[in-house]
Amino acid sequence: MLKTFIIDGDKGGVGKSMAARALIHHYLARDDSTRPKIVVIDADCSNPDVCGTGGVRVGSGIIQASLVDLSTEDGWIDFGTLVGRFSEIGKNIDLRIVVNMPAQIGTRAFDGSIPIVNEVLREANAIPVWMLSRTHESIRALEYRLENMGPRYQYGVAIKNLFFGQTDKFGIWEASPLHQKLVVEGEWLGAELPELNDQLAVKIGRTPFHEVLSTGIDGKPLEFGYRLALNSWLQKAGAAMARVEEVEVA
Repeated sequence: MLKTFIIDGDKGGVGKSMAARALIHHYLARDDSTRPKIVVIDADCSNPDVCGTGGVRVGSGIIQASLVDLSTEDGWIDFGTLVGRFSEIGKNIDLRIVVNMPAQIGTRAFDGSIPIVNEVLREANAIPVWMLSRTHESIRALEYRLENMGPRYQYGVAIKNLFFGQTDKFGIWEASPLHQKLVVEGEWLGAELPELNDQLAVKIGRTPFHEVLSTGIDGKPLEFGYRLALNSWLQKAGAAMARVEEVEVA
């Protein structure tokens, strides 16, 4: 079966790329018997931290890794073509598409002005994964998605990025009518992405997590303390990102 996860948020720096990379690693860390094939689409062409130079590439269960500009209709047509091809493959095997969205894409792609967007998301069995910061803007941007793309946002996963503070700091989200509507009363799930150590994040850069663990960085093994920190983070991040598989695609 094909499922597509749209990793999105209200602006740059909310953790979309980190969440996408954590989800990719979560799948790659599975046993061969339970691991789906993975397609990675990085739509953040101005800052491609997932599929840019040194980032995710084909191999180790990843069957495609591409940059696609989803701010234009042509880009969505290209993405739709990929979805059509992988939908056929997904009839015989488990297949997951992970899409890292760019900053500020809402008014360019999710305002209804590009009609094909809704059709592509439907064909892709798309599930929104919304990265939360602690601001009103994060909530308003998600509301905007719901207003314009309601049928595709009936279910999803809202993830608190603990880079912005511990869970009790997300009071604006917890007290919002949108949280009540989506998570408490609706079919959205909640999760928390732990903060990655700053120095470790700098050391790793764009290098995929599975490569850091297997071959190190620039041919040098990761220092043991940092390796312990990364493994600990990946376990917690993996548990958070695993919630996407609990969402039932209608």
